[in-house]
Amino acid sequence: MEIGELKEGATLWLEDGSMVEVLEPSRDGKAVPVRYIESPFDSSLVGTEAECTDYEIISYADRDDRADSTALT
Repeated sequence: MEIGELKEGATLWLEDGSMVEVLEPSRDGKAVPVRYIESPFDSSLVGTEAECTDYEIISYADRDDRADSTALT
């Protein structure tokens, strides 16, 4: 996924099964600031902010290709 093309408000699935919302477009093209909406393995992440790289992002959350969190345990 091209980090530089992500828009503010986009929701994404991460490789760990978490869902995040893009807070603003990437400033450097390497990472994008996000806020956790769901986190199946660490509920303390919900509401926190982080920087995500293209290696962590699986897909847009509006698609039916959610990460299979059972494969990660």
